[in-house]
Amino acid sequence: MNNKNISFEDAIKFAQGEEHLLKKRNNNFRLSDFQIAVLDRIGLNYMKYSNIHDLLFDIEDELNSNYDEELDLVSSQISEYIYYSETKK
Repeated sequence: MNNKNISFEDAIKFAQGEEHLLKKRNNNFRLSDFQIAVLDRIGLNYMKYSNIHDLLFDIEDELNSNYDEELDLVSSQISEYIYYSETKK
């Protein structure tokens, strides 16, 4: 910031990006606070799912019925996470 050295933690705080960091949840899903807030707002409880694919399926089903821009973003983020975590490199 303005040619000053700052710590990684300060950069995160400055960018207010902490809500977008993926965190391992009780059911072993890696979701951000933002993603959980969007899912809660829509009424999808991520804790009831045993795998991320089923959650993504219900998100897509909800998007087909009632489009929501933030939920579409969450869907894209989860799809990307699945792709990079399951694709052999």
